[in-house]
Amino acid sequence: MQILYVACSIGYLHSVGFTRKRERLINPMDRVSPQPSTSVQNQAVSESLPLPFLPNELVVEILSRLPVKSLLQFRCVCKSWMSLISDPYFMKKHLHLSTRSTHFNHHRIILSATTAEFHLKSCSVSSLFNSPSTVCDDLSYPVKNKFRHDGIVGSCNGLLCFAIKGDCVLLWNPSMRASKKSPPLGNNWRPGCFTAFGLGYDHVTEDYKVVAVFCDPNEIYSECKVKVYSMATNSWRKIQDFPHGFSPYQNSGKFVSGTLNWAANHPVGSTSLWVIVSLDLHKETYREVLPPDYEKEDCSTPTLGVLQECLCMNYDYKKTHFVVWMMKDYGIRESWFKLVSIPYLPNPEDFSYSGPYYVSENGEVLLMFEFDLILYDPRDNSFKYPRIESGKGWFDAEVYVETLVSPMKH
Repeated sequence: MQILYVACSIGYLHSVGFTRKRERLINPMDRVSPQPSTSVQNQAVSESLPLPFLPNELVVEILSRLPVKSLLQFRCVCKSWMSLISDPYFMKKHLHLSTRSTHFNHHRIILSATTAEFHLKSCSVSSLFNSPSTVCDDLSYPVKNKFRHDGIVGSCNGLLCFAIKGDCVLLWNPSMRASKKSPPLGNNWRPGCFTAFGLGYDHVTEDYKVVAVFCDPNEIYSECKVKVYSMATNSWRKIQDFPHGFSPYQNSGKFVSGTLNWAANHPVGSTSLWVIVSLDLHKETYREVLPPDYEKEDCSTPTLGVLQECLCMNYDYKKTHFVVWMMKDYGIRESWFKLVSIPYLPNPEDFSYSGPYYVSENGEVLLMFEFDLILYDPRDNSFKYPRIESGKGWFDAEVYVETLVSPMKH
């Protein structure tokens, strides 16, 4: 709030300075008036004093820490601010500070409601952890089809990716209210076919990419075909097929360290082997990421997630606990460690935990159970149920960061 107050003050000074410049352009002979009073003279003297000067570097440091909503408003202060806020360097600086904020003030969670109509809401992650009640904002989804529920593929640097009928994707920054819909994939879809998507960022080409893995179980010996969508070119192109004999069973790939990672199955005789298949977004090559040494016999089939920019693996253990592992150093098997084991409450029925979506500095975990968000504190094994105003019952969720990244600028 203090930074926002300072920025508003700077913006006011800019606007006042602009007004005074206009006043100086008026011919003094056009202002014939009686001798001003002493108070008016004092005001004139004060107005003739120079405005406080702030170096451009300091202005950048202040503005780059503000929320996107404020920055969009401040673009109207003056042309220099409009140019600054639209500058790619400033956008990257703002992105860096937003994603690495220790107070996660720029992090929000998007929620898909369990209603017949497709409703999306958004609320502050910080508020869920720190406030007894959280205000939820309605989001205006760019694709107008209220009776179709599009799946959330993932988020990357403020961009959200939605799969539309398994044939194309939507890239959307709800903070900027900007979106782009991809061309159709054009796959030969038949009943039983499915497409596993993944959104990521190629740091070398500075391009956002969506990978689509198309699987056709009707063809026994067919490979899973793979296409990559480039946001820069707005087009799909084929790349090397998914590794032979492997097929992803989790709908979305998880982006970590320049790679997309899928939980996949590999049939071995009468059984199926669970593996992690990783795709390097720049080299477009595959590799297998080894999981930790976990309790394979007593747990459900694992799924993947991302926490604190690290790859995670989650599973139910003996239907009594939800276990989360985290890979601290990507690609190094020895860096896996058990992050948390969350007990199930009595009579869990057929529901399982979803997520986790976020972990706070003190270790509290945000996840979902029975269509509601919950918080688990491992320090005392306690649960909290954050109350969300004007909203209840969630089908899907994804955490994203408020940034200035726009799909329309690539």
